[in-house]
Amino acid sequence: MRAKKVTITPHTVFSGIIAFLFSAFMASGTIAENYTEDTFVAPEFFLILVFWLVGVLFLVFRKFHASVKIMWLSIPIGMVIAFPIATLL
Repeated sequence: MRAKKVTITPHTVFSGIIAFLFSAFMASGTIAENYTEDTFVAPEFFLILVFWLVGVLFLVFRKFHASVKIMWLSIPIGMVIAFPIATLL
């Protein structure tokens, strides 16, 4: 159990940092010029963090392998869902 805990904690922190940085980058409009004064022009990309939190919930309920997959797939899943929403709005 100790080995899993040593593995889980850095994995959760690292994947959370990656998910947050990527979702913040996409929500702020990537590298395109932002003509509005808003910080986040596409906040629907924060759905990535919602999917990452689902992975954390799986981790809390001791579903290690499912949580790893969900945490790392949160970015592609969030992108697949957020892009159509962004084009509709």
